[in-house]
Amino acid sequence: MKRFLVSLFLLATFANAYSVEPPVANLPIISLPVRVHLVQSETMPEMHTTLVEADIRRIFVKVNSVWAQAGIQFEIESIGPTQAVAPMPEARGKQEFAQVKAMIPKERLGHAALDVCYVKKVGPNGFFYEDLIVAKDTASLKEVPGGLDEPLPRVTSHEIGHALGLQHRQDTTNLMASGTTGYSLNEAEIAMARAKAKELLDKFHSSQGAHQTPH
Repeated sequence: MKRFLVSLFLLATFANAYSVEPPVANLPIISLPVRVHLVQSETMPEMHTTLVEADIRRIFVKVNSVWAQAGIQFEIESIGPTQAVAPMPEARGKQEFAQVKAMIPKERLGHAALDVCYVKKVGPNGFFYEDLIVAKDTASLKEVPGGLDEPLPRVTSHEIGHALGLQHRQDTTNLMASGTTGYSLNEAEIAMARAKAKELLDKFHSSQGAHQTPH
């Protein structure tokens, strides 16, 4: 009940961000941890985000408002800088997704949380690749009726959708449409996302136990 009331508060706080407020699902809340990386680089400007912690917290309030329709919430485990490393020569000929993934130090990635990285510029607005969610802070979207008022929360929510097993669906008002501000999900997508969220939560709990230092 407490989490349900929190969801209602978040929706009320950001009601002016939507023409039509996202619905709140009458479902048990699934909470997933998120580790946020503010990617930094003095030599690769495209990898150097200028977002700060306050931006991330604002973004995730809206992300949680979007995902409340599926009864899924995201709890920020940490927000911090992550220094990009120069890609190894063998990564330079690969697609951009693989190149960006290669620049994120493996030791910075969480074993028990979704990893969300913010960079300055990549080809698409964002992507999900090998368990890594990436969004660029210069993202832009086509506005659709009733859509979200800010690109980054929508891009983040969309890429999280891929992490939860959802595919693109070119209904412009849908969260999984490419390049629009739409945020709706249908019943099948909600069911699929919840099933994947539960699977990830079990995985995170198991991984967390495996990485605890024995006393």
